[in-house]
Amino acid sequence: MTTDRIDGSIDARVHAPHKIELLVRTAREEGLDAAALLAGTELEPANLQNADLRTSTRQFMLACRNAVELGASPELPFRMGAQVRLSCYGLYGYAMLSSATVRDALRFSVRYHSLTTPTWRTHLHEADGEAVWTFRDRLGLDVDDALYRFLYEFQLSAHKSLAKELWDEPPQRTLAHARYRRPPHAELYAEWLGHGVEFGKAENQHRFGATALNAPIPMHHPLSAALVRGMCDRLLDEANTTSGGLARHVYEMLAARPGRFRDMSELSRVLNTSPRTLRRHLQAEGTSYQRILDDVRCNLAKHYLQDTRLTSEDIATALGFSDSANFRHAFHKWAS
Repeated sequence: MTTDRIDGSIDARVHAPHKIELLVRTAREEGLDAAALLAGTELEPANLQNADLRTSTRQFMLACRNAVELGASPELPFRMGAQVRLSCYGLYGYAMLSSATVRDALRFSVRYHSLTTPTWRTHLHEADGEAVWTFRDRLGLDVDDALYRFLYEFQLSAHKSLAKELWDEPPQRTLAHARYRRPPHAELYAEWLGHGVEFGKAENQHRFGATALNAPIPMHHPLSAALVRGMCDRLLDEANTTSGGLARHVYEMLAARPGRFRDMSELSRVLNTSPRTLRRHLQAEGTSYQRILDDVRCNLAKHYLQDTRLTSEDIATALGFSDSANFRHAFHKWAS
């Protein structure tokens, strides 16, 4: 199926399916049917193990909506969150684990939050001795919608799981705020999260003592952190200056697979559209596939030249050039 509509945010199919697979696997343990969970998503249960599959935030949202309407237990979002690991997020997760301190890792996570099939807009700040995560809805849901609560419960539970990987001893003084009213199953929050939750607040927030941000991360590796951060910063900076939502996602999709860049046909398939429609949307944003690919190659080349010891021959191979002479010619053109 193809479509003329491409949304550069929640409809862009650029995320690995790990959250949807987690939902389906966990809900099946409650007896919910996988096909029913995926109704309306255009996804098949058997394809969720495909490493090349890319999904959208909306598809995840629809699957969660189906779970709620199929009668999922109140424990489902908590059980899902308890199984989340940083390794689910690939390079994003590795970058967090290689950070020097928890503060560094969390700031990185906010900057790159768009890589995680996000259902919330996140913000982290420190005030009055507290570190405060704020979560604002990006899906247009009503605060009294059961799906709104489901997604926030999953978010809080996932935070607890990830905290175990970032801290040797997670912060003890922890409190969460929720915008919605106290639900009938409120006792599950303390049982699964291990801390208090106050309902009916102005913001969704997760609060803990700010001194915990200073904690070193056990898996920190300076060289790995520098290489991963350097490349991610360059790629994100370039993506942020790319001229539109779709162009930015195409940039990120190409940059995610250096040396194995997707062509127009493969990009179109992942984005669930046709090459002609994709080309037209990129033209409307003032760019093209080739221009975005050149930007990706140029920024990767700069990273390799400045931050690694790769030879020009190695870089040429990594960027898909037939030889170093062609790479040098292209780089001179990009830099001029």
